[in-house]
Amino acid sequence: MRIRWFWFALLFLLLISFSLAVAGAPRSDKEIPLYPGAARDQAAEKGVLEMPAEYASENRRSHTVRAYKVKTIIDDVCKFYIDKLGAKPGAPLDDPYALEPGEVYSPWYELDFYGARIFEDQYEHDTLIQDGKWIRSAFEKRSQWKKGAWLCQAWFEWNIMLDNGDLATYTVVLMDEGYDWRKKVDFKTTQIRIEILVTKSEEALVEEWGSAMDEAMEEKARRFAKNPPTEKMLGIPLYPGAVFNPEISAGLSLDDDYHCYVFFSNDSPAKVAAFYQQRLNKEPSSSEGGYLFALKGKLPIPQEGLAIQPNMLFVGLPQTMISVQKEMRE
Repeated sequence: MRIRWFWFALLFLLLISFSLAVAGAPRSDKEIPLYPGAARDQAAEKGVLEMPAEYASENRRSHTVRAYKVKTIIDDVCKFYIDKLGAKPGAPLDDPYALEPGEVYSPWYELDFYGARIFEDQYEHDTLIQDGKWIRSAFEKRSQWKKGAWLCQAWFEWNIMLDNGDLATYTVVLMDEGYDWRKKVDFKTTQIRIEILVTKSEEALVEEWGSAMDEAMEEKARRFAKNPPTEKMLGIPLYPGAVFNPEISAGLSLDDDYHCYVFFSNDSPAKVAAFYQQRLNKEPSSSEGGYLFALKGKLPIPQEGLAIQPNMLFVGLPQTMISVQKEMRE
């Protein structure tokens, strides 16, 4: 019985320690610890920001980059961040986007090591282009992370789902600056890059997309109202008494490959179709009380067309909807 209670107590302590680690995960660049003596490297920051973004700019809420350099072997810097962040080895299997607001994936890390190829002499024709023997002799003076393995890079990451549904991804990347075998110099210097990437929630993206669509439609409606389509523009006569609707036309014309100009008439679809059949000297196709004339191309799917149909969508507007689709591409 005492053994069982011991394991329950141990499990409870582990859960508490895990919760504390999660609760203590840094939430800003100021909270992320900086290795003592590290100096800011603004040129490296600029280089990172100029790199192609992993996420499209419209998905990013913010992207903070801080780069540093310190004259210390990468092993010591890596141990510092493992300790300060309480990071555990190995990436979590769960999708961070599945987190609920306020939840955290605690810090984890992965390590990369130099491959054996750097210790091989390499030649281009008869010219030595890598002195593997010197590199090995230099590395033998370094500490080994594990037997026969020298650390070249470390990646730390944790995620926090913010209260508004945005996902904040925090990374600390450590890179060994390497060596110059020609000058016989082992730099024993570590580059430190700290990044905070906040990506917008799906709800925010949908809302922004909807707002952008609304703005685009309103702008196009203003242009249509200011410059309504003419017979010359459409290439067909306007139906007598038909009223142009710029708002509906704009909503159907957001793709600039085609514009759809919509008119309404109090006359029946059959009467409007008879007018155009006489004026265009063309036979329309008909279906369920509607008519379609080919203005460019052929039925049943012309490149440009005139559609006449009962208005069953827009309450309060006349009974017949007349739509002229024009191809805007050259």
